Amino acid sequence: MKNNVLITFLLVVSVLFSAHSIALPQISAYQGLVVAEGNSEEQLREQALQQVLVKVSGNKSVTNLDGTKLLAKDISSILSQFGYQNIEGERYYSALFDKQRINQALISMQQPIWGETRPNPLIWLVNENRQLTSDNMVNSHQDNSLTIGLEQAQLDRGITASFPLIDLDDSLAVSVSDVSGRFYQTVAEASTRYDAEYFVLANLNRAGGQWQLKWELVKYNAQNKQSQVVIKQTSKGEKSDVTAEMMGDIADYYAQQFAILENNGARSTQAVNINNVDSLAELMTLSNILNNLNAVESFEIVSLSDTKAELLVTLRGSVTSLENALNAQPKLQRDLMTSAPFYYIWRQ
Repeated sequence: MKNNVLITFLLVVSVLFSAHSIALPQISAYQGLVVAEGNSEEQLREQALQQVLVKVSGNKSVTNLDGTKLLAKDISSILSQFGYQNIEGERYYSALFDKQRINQALISMQQPIWGETRPNPLIWLVNENRQLTSDNMVNSHQDNSLTIGLEQAQLDRGITASFPLIDLDDSLAVSVSDVSGRFYQTVAEASTRYDAEYFVLANLNRAGGQWQLKWELVKYNAQNKQSQVVIKQTSKGEKSDVTAEMMGDIADYYAQQFAILENNGARSTQAVNINNVDSLAELMTLSNILNNLNAVESFEIVSLSDTKAELLVTLRGSVTSLENALNAQPKLQRDLMTSAPFYYIWRQ
């Protein structure tokens, strides 16, 4: 059990982004949500289980493993809640599975576990009308095929896309030519408004009777103000399919960065220093963040001054996994005054 020796209770908080996400409800990675029409409840339970195993492991091939097939035969023992709900006029079957039992099943199958570190990629998309796609266009289903592809990826892979507002500030900062010409620094600077560590530059158009999506996932390092292209792809097919494929590729990359493969050996530790923590409420929020990081087995506060907390973190995975997870937290910013790793500043 993760713990904090100085804090006996936790303040549960949600991290809110300025960019908006699509209209489906935010659901746990341990909750399956599948379209109910045309399937028996037994089939729906199995589909929901498969969806959860993919989301939690980050491995879309996990459903082919013998362990998954065995687990499906005893679904009732790991099912916490289930029922039906209507979303946007569609009837869905919802199933919430026991987190501990799902994790244990994946460990026994030697599969990684991907926790709550799931950054929302900010997508700068030039559509077929040579316009930048705004969050309002997506949320209002002005392009239904695009929204369907994004929503399906959210359900199947557990990540949610964000789109810029494309208000006056965005329009002055970023043009269609900036996105199409791949002017990374210009788009990176505009993306800081949304606290986006990862952003996408994409162009969608018709080519040879089918849709073509050219896109790049870019990771922005605020410390050295450098942009790194981590994925570059071109997909062709139906619009909803190429959109969902893009999100699936991003989910695969995130899983490589943030999913943890458990080992039963001795746990290593890492010191973490965080400046600008100057209230009990902020300390409790920090505690909640660390408790929800899959890379963290436990932690303790080694020292605490008026504005600085020094922590000793026991790792569940590698040091790199911890660093990736901390760097992805919107409330934490790398301390630019030192080149040493694991020094952060708390964002007020």
